[in-house]
Amino acid sequence: MELYPSNPPKLIPSFVCHVDILGYSQLSRDAIKSGQGNSFLNKMRVALTRAYDRVRERSKGWNGEHRFSIKVFTDNIVVGYPAKDIDVSFGEVELGHIFSVFSEFQVALTMEGFLVRGGIAFGSHYMDEEIVFGDALIEAVKQDSSGGAPKISLSHSAVQALRHHLGFYRDPMRSPQSRELLQDPDGSIFIDYLANAFIAFPDGGIFLEVFEGHKRTVVEGLEKYSGLPDVRAKYEWAARYHNFVCKEFMKNNPIPFDPDADEIEAAGAVEAQELEDYLIDIESLAPIPGKLSINPILPGGR
Repeated sequence: MELYPSNPPKLIPSFVCHVDILGYSQLSRDAIKSGQGNSFLNKMRVALTRAYDRVRERSKGWNGEHRFSIKVFTDNIVVGYPAKDIDVSFGEVELGHIFSVFSEFQVALTMEGFLVRGGIAFGSHYMDEEIVFGDALIEAVKQDSSGGAPKISLSHSAVQALRHHLGFYRDPMRSPQSRELLQDPDGSIFIDYLANAFIAFPDGGIFLEVFEGHKRTVVEGLEKYSGLPDVRAKYEWAARYHNFVCKEFMKNNPIPFDPDADEIEAAGAVEAQELEDYLIDIESLAPIPGKLSINPILPGGR
């Protein structure tokens, strides 16, 4: 069954997510210039193939039919998700599924050394094998191309839908969305992808390898781009986000002193405090002034 009618083609209300790899062009140029083009190509191809395959897998419903459409071009992916019963549910299920899919997507690429940036919008949309069209796409791409931090954030249209979804709950702070999203000081709302590490907590513990991989990727970026303030600022944002998630989880899961405390919860609280070991020391990685090191020009020289 076609998700988007093609004969004739028709725009339908949809959520659209557009995502790409942060600094992909620069990463490619650096690899080729250093003679590591083939190595980088192989690394990127393996990482993206796995991530895209997982998105395709998650597009299928219980009956095998696709729930959303996908368009991929190298480091760019566009997902078009038709919203059913939009006048009743305002697309809560569809938008929530996007949060889940792209939270996993971000974690997968971060573990391979790639940070991503993207935007989510709601509006009229059409997709087929050759064409992607609609105002939702334009808004999602605009949200993604702002040049900001490595996060997948909601555009105005998606935020309006989210406000309706929060209105379905007596206490919005206990809604699923409050566990899937965070909000920056500038007001932008984005997917809290590191929360994926807690999906099995407390019974299954914390996937600490997520924080280990994320820390490694961020620290490498902070060190590599210490002389490029605009790029480094993006990794500094990722480091602050990383530390916030760790500290919040530690604070919300203190070690109980009650001897009758539930054993599983107590063990989980102990593991939560291990996140202290994964914090990123941003200050120690900050570039600092040094002695003058430029080459002088001798009299008569150029």
